[in-house]
Amino acid sequence: MSTSLLYHAFGVYGYVYQRTEYVGGEICFTVEQPDSELKCSVCESKRVIRRGGRERRFRGLPIGKRAVWVELKVPRLSITSTWSS
Repeated sequence: MSTSLLYHAFGVYGYVYQRTEYVGGEICFTVEQPDSELKCSVCESKRVIRRGGRERRFRGLPIGKRAVWVELKVPRLSITSTWSS
């Protein structure tokens, strides 16, 4: 259900649903970007390597009176070299 809710209610697609947490009257959905969807933001090349990342929280529309958050680890990427030794 949560995958469908994220897609239809919040427009979050292209991510893999991980879990839902209910903390302090708030709802937090955790999603992850699959490696197959990673690409360079400048040249759009898919020849990239994941080099860590940073946890980000995005505020979603409330459900009833509960605040909604979408957590995502935004990856730091490096482009693989096309040069061969």
